[in-house]
Amino acid sequence: MSAIAAVFGELAPADANARVEAALHAMRSIGGDVRRLHAPQSPRERAVLGVSAHAWETASRPLALAQRGALSVVADASLFYRSELRRAIGDADDAVSDADLILRAFARWGSDCFARLEGEFACVVYNQESGDTHAARDFAGTRPLYYAEHGATFSVASRAEGLLADPALPRTLDLTALTSVAAGLWGHSPQTAIRAILELPAGHHLVRAPQARARVDAFWSPPARILTRRQPLQPAAEELRALLVDAVRERLAPEGPTAVSLSGGWDSSAVGGAAMAALGDAARDRLRPISISYPVGDPGREDELIAETLAAWGLRPDFIDVDAIALLTGTTADALHDASVRALPFAHVYEQWNRALSRRARASGARVILDGVGGDQLFQVSDIFLADLFARGQWIELARQWRTRDLHGLGAFWEWAVLPAFPDAVARGLARARRLPVTPHYLLRLPPPWFRARFFAEHGVMANEAAHRPLLPPHDRVLAETHAFLRFPFFTRVVALLRGYAAEEGVTLHSPLLDDRVVRFAASRPWSERTDGRETKILLRRSMQGLVPDTVLAPRPFRTGITTGYFLRQLRGPARPILESLLADPLLGSIGMIDPVRLRRAWDHLTQHDDGETAARVYFTLQTELWVRARSDLLPRADAMKRAGT
Repeated sequence: MSAIAAVFGELAPADANARVEAALHAMRSIGGDVRRLHAPQSPRERAVLGVSAHAWETASRPLALAQRGALSVVADASLFYRSELRRAIGDADDAVSDADLILRAFARWGSDCFARLEGEFACVVYNQESGDTHAARDFAGTRPLYYAEHGATFSVASRAEGLLADPALPRTLDLTALTSVAAGLWGHSPQTAIRAILELPAGHHLVRAPQARARVDAFWSPPARILTRRQPLQPAAEELRALLVDAVRERLAPEGPTAVSLSGGWDSSAVGGAAMAALGDAARDRLRPISISYPVGDPGREDELIAETLAAWGLRPDFIDVDAIALLTGTTADALHDASVRALPFAHVYEQWNRALSRRARASGARVILDGVGGDQLFQVSDIFLADLFARGQWIELARQWRTRDLHGLGAFWEWAVLPAFPDAVARGLARARRLPVTPHYLLRLPPPWFRARFFAEHGVMANEAAHRPLLPPHDRVLAETHAFLRFPFFTRVVALLRGYAAEEGVTLHSPLLDDRVVRFAASRPWSERTDGRETKILLRRSMQGLVPDTVLAPRPFRTGITTGYFLRQLRGPARPILESLLADPLLGSIGMIDPVRLRRAWDHLTQHDDGETAARVYFTLQTELWVRARSDLLPRADAMKRAGT
């Protein structure tokens, strides 16, 4: 992973260089100290582009900065299927960096090239003749990119920290975006908690002409159609297997070991099985499985399944005790310090859990680690598929599936099979006719009860969410759910954060299941390959036959690999003093965002009940509280809020 930064505008040369240098320095945890700057000569405005990386990364691949003719490129990228891309470009040169390849693709196709790039990337392309700036991120959001337009200056950086290194950038809080994070909403808007900083959404392309406002458009979307009837399973499984093996092969370390974050679930087991196939006889020397061990009786425990899988592969397990991983480290002062160095308020619940895996991978000698992220999005589906069966009049199939679900009663049938099959306006009318509350769309996240409705309304939080919500396929709910998991910014932000944690621990993280070819194939397959009766992930499991033990691939009588038990133990145990110290007089309450009494009730509830959803929302709120405490000077004063009517 690299850090990239660029600045454009009416600046003195020394000032422009200093801003990019400062941005790269602020992002040194992911970018390191090996850096390079480039200042294209343009008659229209000053431009400086920069990139930095750790020395261990540049030992095997050059810094991703390229210049040819009028074009200049900086990139944080790992491109895959490079030989196919070169052939399409008409370029036979194999010895090119990722930045070179992006430059040549842009020269060949212009901004249409971004849809042709396969891999993980965030990049900036500058044309010194026209003065146009282009920026883009891959569809999975693996590499973050932020931008700011202030005064006559336009800046881009891999992280918000890079933009905040500019002392001229306004630090005004955006209370609408801040509230969205604190409430644990999807966060559809590109706005961040710092008003001057915007996020470039995953799968989007930005273009800016000199002295003009930037325009942002999507260049990627998942398949628009899905098969609706059952299909032959074996040919699809064979095709998926070949795609997965290729995806893993593209992401293996070019030399030395590759680690695999291996659970006993089917997603990471499929990645591991594909790695065994891709490495062949070298697998025992080059594959390093890293796993989390859960106590006996914990719903997360899959230790025996992991050991069985690795025994079949001739490998030994390397377990990390989950209870040795702290949810929050140190004291309240330590938590405040951690929040103070986080440029934006969102905090991943399992940050330390993921860091521990990356550290163990590095200790094993690996510089690359693979995970199973993407499997849930692509290979299973919620009970919403019942609404598709209802809407299509597939009554016999609907009855058969309903009998096998854990849902009971006419109320559940109405909620999952009937109501979602109607347009929203019809559903609202039916609810009013039955004198029932309107059931929200199943993909809509509502604020928790401790948030003040008046604050939400006056800051337009839900209206802002609705205005930026990606359009989903209207007539197929299974496909709509897949689109949501692939396109909602909440998920792509998490993917980018995981890459950042790994980079800070000294390894590069890849997710083979988020390969574009795998995604396009899996997203178009019918619901019956994702769920059937009590079985799930049917297609993925069939594709791994012979690579993963049959006993591991077999259906299970109950779910395993659930991390909620660990999360709740940490909240009620080591993290409790830190979190309770934030409940006494929260700053979020002083500005009218939350009701502290209701927040306290929610906390008391989850200390006594296993309620993972409430626990996650409370955690997001209290992490945001930590973040604003570290920046209390940016909060509006309480008397000013009262005068504003909040």
